Amino acid sequence: MQKQRHTGVGWLSSTTGAGLILVALAHPVLADRATVALVVGLIAITVAIAGTARQGSAQALPRPVGALAILWLVAMLASAATHDVWHPSALLPPVLAVALIWLGGRLAATGQQQPVITSIVIAAVIVAIHAGLQHFGLDPLSRLDDFPKRAVGPFLNPNHLGSLVACVLPLALSAYLILCDRDVQHPWTLRLGLGAAVVAIYSSLLLAGSRGAIWAALAGSLVVLACFARTLALRTRWPAWLPLVVLAMSLMGVTRLLQERAIMEGPAGKVSVGERLQALSNMTGEAAQTDLTVLHRRILWRAALQVFVQDPVLGAGPGSYQQAGAAILDGMPEDPIVVLLQRLHRLEVPRFAHNEWLHSLAETGIAGTLPWSLLVMFWALTGLLGAWRESTTIQRGALGACAAVLVHGLVSYPLYLPATAGIFWILLGISMYCGRRPTRITI
Repeated sequence: MQKQRHTGVGWLSSTTGAGLILVALAHPVLADRATVALVVGLIAITVAIAGTARQGSAQALPRPVGALAILWLVAMLASAATHDVWHPSALLPPVLAVALIWLGGRLAATGQQQPVITSIVIAAVIVAIHAGLQHFGLDPLSRLDDFPKRAVGPFLNPNHLGSLVACVLPLALSAYLILCDRDVQHPWTLRLGLGAAVVAIYSSLLLAGSRGAIWAALAGSLVVLACFARTLALRTRWPAWLPLVVLAMSLMGVTRLLQERAIMEGPAGKVSVGERLQALSNMTGEAAQTDLTVLHRRILWRAALQVFVQDPVLGAGPGSYQQAGAAILDGMPEDPIVVLLQRLHRLEVPRFAHNEWLHSLAETGIAGTLPWSLLVMFWALTGLLGAWRESTTIQRGALGACAAVLVHGLVSYPLYLPATAGIFWILLGISMYCGRRPTRITI
């Protein structure tokens, strides 16, 4: 019976991985990503409910996770009912998130998470290759996006490409670090494959040109390296330096080769990879005062805060930020930033506030934001404490990937992008389970 159960979970793991690949590669010419994500998500919900009823497997995760998830869903429904707004695109993500967290915990509990991790990296590599083909004018598929001169992969926005690869880069990096184990002789095919995956994903990150995604990938990668260093310290040993040196030189070489390549159009003309990297610091300090992208986000954040102030408990209702934010901006006609953005035709209120916490506060207030924020804090506590005690390849990769998504969420909306959000919530469940279970220390 136990063998049959693990076989079923293994099949579920492979199916989940295939679903994530489909969501990540859903090209707008061929399929609607939201529809694909909905079908995959509904299957995940069905499996989660059936598995919980038959096996009681929800206990794979700590009890506070279930309580916080229920509070989150109840708060979302209360906000929607209070304001009589029932936008499926705003209500479904938290429902799917809860199911995916459960799946991640269940897969980790049975040790069947590897197919999901492998599928995520494979999907990111395919996306990276597609982005590279676009950049060099070799894309075999037509495009429907509004960024004809930028690499977007199978997405409609370069920031969506950046969000996905920033999430997966720490995961691929963690897998590559297994080559630094002196006790194990790895086949050359594994070394070549993992190294090529890291380089390809990193290259697509540069081509996407998303500064927020680059910072997020850096943060997630640092988490992976810190956990790796901690594992080495616990084992009181040094790593095999050659794989690390080869990877570092490869990434520097790719940066050097691409730094003169133009990836976008700016106010002063074409912007190269090197110029985009130099502009990373423009997100803060005096340089941010003249950066139109930063100024636009500050306006969106101010609008979100004012929407939140109007109803701090339940917000304006799920899916209502765009309309409520536009009304707020109409009341700020004398603001110099508003005037500047209007004059340059850069003032718009998109569907999202480009900050996950501010967006959530605006739409669902404290009641809807506090539960999932506590859930993230609980993940950070259990995950980091677990990594401090002992770190596995999958555990530190999941920690780094989730950290990257959260950092990007400060300036974007990755939790509403089907591919990135699906990866994030599954890995959140995996890392929370790994954080509560002692396992053998491995590099």
